Amino acid sequence: MLPLPTPPGPYPRPAYSSLMETGLYADVTALVIDPAAVAFEPTYRLWSDGATKRRFMKLPPGTKIDSTDMDHWVFPLGAKFWKEFSLDGVLLETRLVERYGDGPEDYWFGSFVWNATQTDATFAVDGQNDINGTMHDAPRQKDCGACHRGDAGRVLGFSALQLSRPSGGPQVGPTLADLAAGNWLTAAPVPPAAALVADPGVPFTVPGDPTTMAALGYLHANCGHCHNPNGTSWPDTQMVLRLSTSDVDATASAVYQSILNQPLQYWRGGAIKVRVAPGMPDASAIVARMSFRGSDDQMPPLATEIVDPDGIAAVRAWVASLAP
Repeated sequence: MLPLPTPPGPYPRPAYSSLMETGLYADVTALVIDPAAVAFEPTYRLWSDGATKRRFMKLPPGTKIDSTDMDHWVFPLGAKFWKEFSLDGVLLETRLVERYGDGPEDYWFGSFVWNATQTDATFAVDGQNDINGTMHDAPRQKDCGACHRGDAGRVLGFSALQLSRPSGGPQVGPTLADLAAGNWLTAAPVPPAAALVADPGVPFTVPGDPTTMAALGYLHANCGHCHNPNGTSWPDTQMVLRLSTSDVDATASAVYQSILNQPLQYWRGGAIKVRVAPGMPDASAIVARMSFRGSDDQMPPLATEIVDPDGIAAVRAWVASLAP
């Protein structure tokens, strides 16, 4: 039996200038993705103004994901996660998160902006607006942490809750069951004691009926990385929009307790006085702020210039379904 590869140790902070240096492509001329880069999709997606996204990840040989805390995975040294954005077939930017050291800040974040000829993408430390004639903007490197510091693993969308789904669905890439079976995790996923698990491959789900699931899943993916006790919005709001794998009853979740009939703490919404007014979407601050763009009132505050009609519809339908 061959010995297992030795996991990498800490290494110097990368000094990338081009996306082609990051290891995403096996053939940089033909833009062929390296077979070792695993494509994946979260069940609940982050709205990016209608952009098409592809996501890839690599773990160094001989490493695993530390899943001791099933809600906060920590990825091994050398782990890389890419997210590619395009509109109507035109490549815009590709973002990278890479862990290179043991410290809590030893993560490389950055965006590579594609040129007009679609042959290369260059690291943009200060971001770039209106890429390739679109409204799409790449973030400044220093702004990446505003969203990613809300989780100990610094990676969004690749998590137990986001990957706990039946096999054979529309999403690309591995499920949570696939990761467990492939020995990618240090701890196996175990359903909450109170959960009624119909499919052993799906130990965790967003709680509630379909209307509730759609809304809470959307808030989890689009808002939860900032609105949680570790997120950048916590000092101002103490609002929880991130679900836990232990949530089996929506009404008992921290999300419900944090927003239903809860008064506003930071934003002043005029006639709107509470975060969610059950049965009344138009009297709910969450719905209002999702509907704004182009001012300090908008939510999310970064990386979007266009309102998500499907997201608002999902949240409005859930609020309307709640008993006043």
